[in-house]
Amino acid sequence: MEFVIGPVLGLLLGMKFTDYKSKELEARVKRLEGSVELVTTSATTMEAEMPKKMLATIVPIAQAVKKLNEQVGL
Repeated sequence: MEFVIGPVLGLLLGMKFTDYKSKELEARVKRLEGSVELVTTSATTMEAEMPKKMLATIVPIAQAVKKLNEQVGL
């Protein structure tokens, strides 16, 4: 009797533990997928805005350098 109950009980506990761990990992994967989507969206936004910000920063500097060159006579 013990020869049958022990392995069956071990098998059932193992199956339950495996199911628990797989559900836990699925939840973790879904959280990570959400994070990846957020990072992807952020990166796409940065790629679109970065040239505009750089241009907005460089244009006044270039104008000031041009003005200085005109004043100095270069």
